Amino acid sequence: MTASGRYRAFISYSHDDQGRARRLHRALETYRVPSRLVGQVTGKGEVPRRLSPIFRDREDLPASGDLSASVREALGNSQTLIVLCSPAAARSRWVNEEIRVFREINPDGDILAAVVAGEPGAEAAGMASDLECFPPNLRTSGDGVPEPVAADFRPRGDGRRMALLKLVAGLLDLGLDQLIQRDLQRRQRRVTAITGSSIALSLIMATLTLFAISAQSEAERRKAEAEDLIEFMLSDLRLKLEPVGRLDVLDAVGEKVIEYYDDQNPRQMSPDDLGRRARAFHLLGEIDSAEGDLDNAYRHFVTAYEATSRILAVEPTSPARIYEHSQSAYWAGYFAWRRSDLETAEARFVEYRDLSEQLLGNDPDNLEWQAEAAYAHSNLGTLYVGQGRFEVARDEFRQALDLFVRIAEQSGASEQAWIDVADAYAWMAHVSEPLDGREVAMRFVRDQIRVYEAELADSDNWSVRRSAMSAEYSLARLYMAAGSQSRPEGIAAALDILTAASHEADALIEHDPANLEWRLLGIRQRIWLAEANLLSGNVDGARQAYLDATAFMAHSAWAAVEGLRFEDTRLHAALVEARIFMAMGDNDSARLSLEHLLVSLSQVEDWSGRLTKGIYLYAAATNTFAELLERQGEGPEAARVRETMVNRLEPVMHRVPADARAQYRQALAMLESERLSAE
Repeated sequence: MTASGRYRAFISYSHDDQGRARRLHRALETYRVPSRLVGQVTGKGEVPRRLSPIFRDREDLPASGDLSASVREALGNSQTLIVLCSPAAARSRWVNEEIRVFREINPDGDILAAVVAGEPGAEAAGMASDLECFPPNLRTSGDGVPEPVAADFRPRGDGRRMALLKLVAGLLDLGLDQLIQRDLQRRQRRVTAITGSSIALSLIMATLTLFAISAQSEAERRKAEAEDLIEFMLSDLRLKLEPVGRLDVLDAVGEKVIEYYDDQNPRQMSPDDLGRRARAFHLLGEIDSAEGDLDNAYRHFVTAYEATSRILAVEPTSPARIYEHSQSAYWAGYFAWRRSDLETAEARFVEYRDLSEQLLGNDPDNLEWQAEAAYAHSNLGTLYVGQGRFEVARDEFRQALDLFVRIAEQSGASEQAWIDVADAYAWMAHVSEPLDGREVAMRFVRDQIRVYEAELADSDNWSVRRSAMSAEYSLARLYMAAGSQSRPEGIAAALDILTAASHEADALIEHDPANLEWRLLGIRQRIWLAEANLLSGNVDGARQAYLDATAFMAHSAWAAVEGLRFEDTRLHAALVEARIFMAMGDNDSARLSLEHLLVSLSQVEDWSGRLTKGIYLYAAATNTFAELLERQGEGPEAARVRETMVNRLEPVMHRVPADARAQYRQALAMLESERLSAE
């Protein structure tokens, strides 16, 4: 915030313009006001050296018709609203709403329009309506006067530089001619400096050339100095710039390194030269990834992969070359995975694993090589889980677990090392449940909890506590995975775990109400607590836990979120609601809830992508509905819905968790019992 506690500006934009908004945000916050203008007093106060802070946040918009409290607060604390105008913005209800709210709660603030696409006033000019770039609330101000165009970023408009200067002038209440004049002077000084540097560099290069002719050793020394500078830029300078977010400088570093080596004859480049060039492509790939440009990131990582592959062919036993190529293989595989090219992803991940194992074989006590191998096995296991290949995934996770334990024991009190161990136990539990059964999965979950209690109990990292709670509720779920056939002592153990976890879930959500991961954990915990209470016969306790879960879901951040995990949690809440209605004798309400639930779940054509939670919900909802039908005297219909469920799930039953398998077996048992009765 500024000294007055206000933002310099709030950038309002459509989701489709996210990349443009990010670039504008960076350009404004990195813009340096000419020193001769700093300190002048204008209608917006004293001219600062920098324009920060600029507010840009589109992550917490709710699904309802209102803006989140954090966005409204930022609008109220902003001197100026900058609207990125495009056809997408003109259609966005959130951009339109932000303009309205800004005028309402900040009537003295200014609104600046930044045209990035489309046509201002297209509709009024008789052009196609889909070209209009001004949102409805921007086309007229409160008194009906059209808002002026402050900056036109289109190539046929002001162009990027002039448009940026227009925005800066509007933000600081300066005359545009002042900024243009100072900007030209600054650019002239820069050109003069660069020209002088170029002349000096040319003289140096000429001198070096003369020395190279007369003394080859001196030329080699100069080349070594240049390579030392490049090494500094790719290592030490990068470490200094990454934490402060100077991606623009890092991007320039990568481009310059590549440009330097592209001017050289590849046949005369040493493996070290080729390695630095590959690392520059790595750098560009990571920058593109951070900026959301996945296609360019993938191309850069593939280029780096091809380069390090050639280097490794020349020096196949060099640990440095093996490590370089292992990193290239990982990044190429990771981005192939993100692009859904699973075949390429698997090939690169296997290569990454084998190279890591080669490094470890050469130096078994090297903790860095142990970590590389552990992460390589874990990554490959995760890929196999996504492919439904649980057996090979288990082998990879087992090797990762052994390495993570060895690293943690050697590194003493390293928090991250023990977090890796706990995560490895979680993955082992995940793949063991469908392969080896509930008891084996419970053993791994208990090992995971033991790590949290013995090695991470003093951690002040809230995410660690969240992971520990997730492990605890996983154990509770396994205790009652058999549903109505669960043992009383198992249900009691689940109740103990979930009841104690309620207070911690409340604390997590209270600590950061907008944190969706913590809210998701709290909602799931309450839903399973309701399930446990129903199994124990405590209907009032189940009803209270369900009401707590729905109260957590009433938050605006939850209402707006999308994704399979959140959708499955909403469906699970609907299942619990129906079961509570049945326990209370309200069969009509239960039937209505179950019919709506099964309509949603029956639309899933392929259950292979929803093995973890969705398949349990479908099986459990079907069995609950069949039980209700039997209560209402509709036995044949109950048998029909059970048989439909069994036929749909049979192909994937060997890969499902214990609770889904228990529901499937319950349906089979009921169908067999009905068949015997009919005979």
